[in-house]
Amino acid sequence: MAAGMASESVEQGDKVTLRVIVDKGRNQVVYAEAGKDFVDVLFSFLTLPLGTIARLVAKESNIEAVRFGSISSIYESVSDLDQQHLWSHNCKEMLLNPRNSMEDHYKHLKLNIDDTPLQLFMCEDKSCRSCVSIFSNQKCHCGKLLKTDVHLIYQKGFVKESATFIIQDDLNVMPNDLGTSLCLLQKRGINNIADIEKKMILVGKKEVADLLKLSLLSKTPLSDFVLKRKPILCNLNQNFEPKIKIENGLPSSDSDEGKQMVVKVIRRTSNGKILFATAEEDFADILFSFLTFPLGAVLQMLEGFSSISCMDCLYRSIKELSPDRCLRSQELKDKLIKPDIFPNFELRRQILAIETFELTWNSQRLDFIDPKSPISGGYAKGPLTIMVTDDLIVTPMSSIDAISYLERMNVPLNDIEEIVLNIGKNEGLSILKASLTSTSVLTNSLNQYIG
Repeated sequence: MAAGMASESVEQGDKVTLRVIVDKGRNQVVYAEAGKDFVDVLFSFLTLPLGTIARLVAKESNIEAVRFGSISSIYESVSDLDQQHLWSHNCKEMLLNPRNSMEDHYKHLKLNIDDTPLQLFMCEDKSCRSCVSIFSNQKCHCGKLLKTDVHLIYQKGFVKESATFIIQDDLNVMPNDLGTSLCLLQKRGINNIADIEKKMILVGKKEVADLLKLSLLSKTPLSDFVLKRKPILCNLNQNFEPKIKIENGLPSSDSDEGKQMVVKVIRRTSNGKILFATAEEDFADILFSFLTFPLGAVLQMLEGFSSISCMDCLYRSIKELSPDRCLRSQELKDKLIKPDIFPNFELRRQILAIETFELTWNSQRLDFIDPKSPISGGYAKGPLTIMVTDDLIVTPMSSIDAISYLERMNVPLNDIEEIVLNIGKNEGLSILKASLTSTSVLTNSLNQYIG
């Protein structure tokens, strides 16, 4: 049966087909059936850095542009930030177009929607090939310029060529099996074949962009996508603003000493809402670094519970898939479950646990030339004091602007208090989790740490 279905999932130009079973009574997708091309692009969502996602969903596709929690606010803050507050002009480019550590696997996907430039440059001296940069004309350790293109070898996606899959409405992906499909129908109480409708959908890059947007904002992205249901996208974030609680905390270690930063929050005493916070450049670096985190690495840190329910389902389904039957290798499965950050995008004083992958050339480890601060290893150039609003709009601090903000929010001065917090990795992870879905990030993430 799977072979017959796969033969109908033919490629048509730059599109692939998706076969769908619809519950006519509920007007909802029961499941879709797809092959490698479509499932590869679903899995590629987890490799995308958060900044890339914010950039992609801010573009028009078949549906309107949308916002990605408060990650979009951080992205826009970096875009608007004056160059004098960053260590180099390359720092802004790194944050607005973060590189994907698995780009060799997704570059040639049939439905790849990521337009991030993928150049790498080595030393012009052929006898010196120990350094590499994502920017041309950087200086090598030997003093010459890095301007020779590196030709990367691209892989063939994530899943096996002949594998076919069942995809539920919440993006849970399972191997294609008749028993599974029958079980999904029976669970809905569907016994009469007349109660279902079979559809065939052509999916191109615009449709993939639609699905990415819907998967961030809806609990039923396939139904919204296939049946052209029009959710109120601008209001969906309101459903994803629970108070964020890291239940068990994170274990501390000796290496964590000194990895805390001071943040002063201005909170409204009458309702407990945090209006804004002020901090130094180290906190700006932490917020900016969120843009470079692969989504899958964030889900791994959050143990698959990010509050983006469809991405959580997609992530957990990869953990259940057999590398022998479905994925190209166990190593690739491990990378999808925990993708690394691209070299040089990491912070030297990162409070959150995220690993950086190593790039090799002819079995030799390449040394990336870092455009960030040689002193702090960060993006922001100090001394810098920032103001961060509840939805993570980051601007250089101005006392007059802060007063104006209180005026716009109609907050009397006798209804505010300043609270000093030490931000470590528990607080940092709470802020990260809230930023994915909430527009009241500081309130949802930090109030639990205020006595």
